[in-house]
Amino acid sequence: MKLYAISDLHLSERINYEALSTIPAYPDDWLILGGDIGETEADLEVAITTLSKRFARLIWVPGNHDLWTLPSDATRLRGKHKYDRLVEICRGYDVLTPEDPYAVWQGDGQPTVIAPVF
Repeated sequence: MKLYAISDLHLSERINYEALSTIPAYPDDWLILGGDIGETEADLEVAITTLSKRFARLIWVPGNHDLWTLPSDATRLRGKHKYDRLVEICRGYDVLTPEDPYAVWQGDGQPTVIAPVF
């Protein structure tokens, strides 16, 4: 069992969006989704739906781009309201967030507490 991390996917960029589908499956391993997955709820959902099929556990940590509100965003959520909505999306897919109790990763060596912070 391994622990991986990836960040700055910026899925609004077409080449990054396409590259997401090339990430191989590691069904016994965990993945930390570091910040800047994208600028929209849809970007986060694409990342989660794609990667949750390839990893045993996902942990999400927001970045500044995740929390941006674009002029084209129909929800117009900002600040805490946008963050809360992204946490809600993650929970719908059983993805851990900074709002959840810390997970303990039981990989090689000592158990490790994963503490995503916002």
